[in-house]
Amino acid sequence: MPQPQPRRRPYRTSTLDLPGVRHCRALLAGAAAWLAAACSTPSSGVDGGDLLGVFEQDAGAAAADGGQPRPSAARQDAGARAAGPASAAAPPTKPPEARPPSEGSCVAEQGRPGRELRKTLGRPPCRGAQVLETRDAEGSPRYACVIAPSGVETRAPLPLIVFFHADGDNPTSVDKETGLRKLGATWNLTGDPAHAGFIVLAPQGRAFKTPSQAERERGTKMYTATAPFDVEFTGEGNVDVVTVDAFVDQLLEKKLVDRRRIYALGGSYGGHMAATYAMMRADRVAAFATFGSDAPPAEWACPGPPPPAMAVYRACDDMFPCESVERWLRARDALSANTSFLRLDEASRDEPHCALRNRCSAKKGAINHARWPKSRETDLLRFFAGHVLALGADAAARDR
Repeated sequence: MPQPQPRRRPYRTSTLDLPGVRHCRALLAGAAAWLAAACSTPSSGVDGGDLLGVFEQDAGAAAADGGQPRPSAARQDAGARAAGPASAAAPPTKPPEARPPSEGSCVAEQGRPGRELRKTLGRPPCRGAQVLETRDAEGSPRYACVIAPSGVETRAPLPLIVFFHADGDNPTSVDKETGLRKLGATWNLTGDPAHAGFIVLAPQGRAFKTPSQAERERGTKMYTATAPFDVEFTGEGNVDVVTVDAFVDQLLEKKLVDRRRIYALGGSYGGHMAATYAMMRADRVAAFATFGSDAPPAEWACPGPPPPAMAVYRACDDMFPCESVERWLRARDALSANTSFLRLDEASRDEPHCALRNRCSAKKGAINHARWPKSRETDLLRFFAGHVLALGADAAARDR
């Protein structure tokens, strides 16, 4: 398989014990016969020898989970999708899982703040959206686009999805690549018809210098610089985290956002930021989802599991290989984290295993990585609808 593009941390080769887990085991308790056939795990049913040992079963981990597999969100919601397009805007059919918020940052501090900026980015051209503005601790102007459904004031408070764009992109990718604007007009994440729809907040990242530029000027390599957000530094002074806080606070002050239903979503390196923000703000973010991303540098440091996550990824991806994503799923399983996954082929259909090396060229992997899974966005929304923060009545009253 061709070498992946330069990354912050080198990939490590290891075996993967197909992350299968507690989420499916809980479902099996109520419907064992039906879900036994529906559940699957990454590369289940594939001969590990055919994959050069990448998917060799880890017997110890399997025994710890009783050998139970975990279903992908797609299989869990197969019945809902079979009902047709009209079901997309329907309210959730079962109560969401309420997670108690974690106090303070739950990420061990590491790294150094990213300050090697190539240029200051200006106001993004987000059409049909409100543009919020603030100034970060480094003195740079920062912007975010807010896409809200019509009549948002009468529907509020609404769920909020914080969308972190990929490297080399900007907040306009919400409209260029995703269908979140259209879905946000009607999709019900709350179960309450009076609060149908959701708001999308798309903060703009920063233009970091490339490693070669930083090395020429400083003589050292501090961090990989193609990322739109600083995920290498996980201290409380992370200006991107604080900037996103400021934008979220602006919406909260307007009483537009349901504090129990704030979610993070991102693709590629933006997925790293979605995961980082969710962990550093586990008292604010109910759940997060990523596309084409593996483990972020941030490491969970609080008692109990990290926030629920859904990982969507391609079987063939040249930037973040399938095997690397599944190592992250395995690590989350070790933390008893609630995790769902969708492994997709190039047409965004469910794929039973990671692509073999001789069937994943660099060109194909690069195209797959850049192709946002627009047809699977309702799977992401169903996942979000199943998770809320367990906040007290006083917190909910502040949104009214």
